[in-house]
Amino acid sequence: MKTFVRLTLVSVFALAACGPNPQPVPAASASGTTAATPTPAPATVRFGQVGSVSDGAIFIADAKGYFKEQAITLEAVPFTSAAQMVAPLGTGELDAGGGAPSAGLYNAVNSGVQLRIVADKGTITAGHGYEAVIVRKALADKVKSAKDFRGLKVSIAARDIVPEYSLDQFLRTGGLTIKDIEVVPLGFTDMIPAMASGAIDVAVPTEPTATRILDAGTGVLLTRTDTVVPGEQTAVVLFSEKFAQRKDVAVRFMVAYLKGARFYTDAFDKKDAAKRTDAIDIIAKATKLDATLIGRIVLPNVDPDGKVNSESLNASQQYFVQKGTQAKAVDLSKVVDGSFAAEAIRQLGPYR
Repeated sequence: MKTFVRLTLVSVFALAACGPNPQPVPAASASGTTAATPTPAPATVRFGQVGSVSDGAIFIADAKGYFKEQAITLEAVPFTSAAQMVAPLGTGELDAGGGAPSAGLYNAVNSGVQLRIVADKGTITAGHGYEAVIVRKALADKVKSAKDFRGLKVSIAARDIVPEYSLDQFLRTGGLTIKDIEVVPLGFTDMIPAMASGAIDVAVPTEPTATRILDAGTGVLLTRTDTVVPGEQTAVVLFSEKFAQRKDVAVRFMVAYLKGARFYTDAFDKKDAAKRTDAIDIIAKATKLDATLIGRIVLPNVDPDGKVNSESLNASQQYFVQKGTQAKAVDLSKVVDGSFAAEAIRQLGPYR
């Protein structure tokens, strides 16, 4: 917790984008005259982020000035995983955050930590398989499907997160389970040299690590997990309970976020060339990666209306429960809260 306080109070990154100050919008009164809509009260939102490509909609909303339009200053607080955000979200030291659901998150909810899953931040849908299963090149002739994985050293970013569930689902297509392999937790960037040295046999990274391994020529793509767990909810936006109670600000945050998600969808699904170029440059700058690389990788789907796949969340939490690392299943109807996105859609209109 001391580390978090230092980050927020000493080295918080102010990411509010440049743009004109929001102007009052004239509104018609019952008598037919117009009155200025009050400018929203300025607010600062402390947002925990891991800085991955699944933060694309957040990056875009910030860079395009959508938060500023809502009189919000976004303070990005860096974390290496969403699991590390749970405690500060529970205390309200962090207003919101985003990352992968995990057994740790659900265990915290079961223990009384109050937080809400409020929007999609990344899903694996057809054409958006940004998580890949990559076999070391030297083994590619022998390891051609899940049934060949017995005893192999397989690297994922951490245990008890959604990618472990998707790996288990892949293994089951070959009659195996997670118990039939040696799981080697490694940070994504550490998977690159580990694959090159032979320290691991298989890597299951998200992008852009997947493309970087393939570019290095040390691994061969076996599959992308959109073929294994289509629609998997891999990343979500979280609100602390304290922030959720500040409904005006929370809704304004969601309006800005969904505008970013819609720009993202226009760019990468509707193939709007100008927006795609803009979005790639924004994501590249935010992640400190080369724009050419961002232009080649497979990106996650981000729902333009923020819809969360609760069925996918339930499937992964049931895996954690059966494995024994999650004490009991949580009632997702009490954790997933679509009201903020619904109000944002009411203001913006449905995405078309």
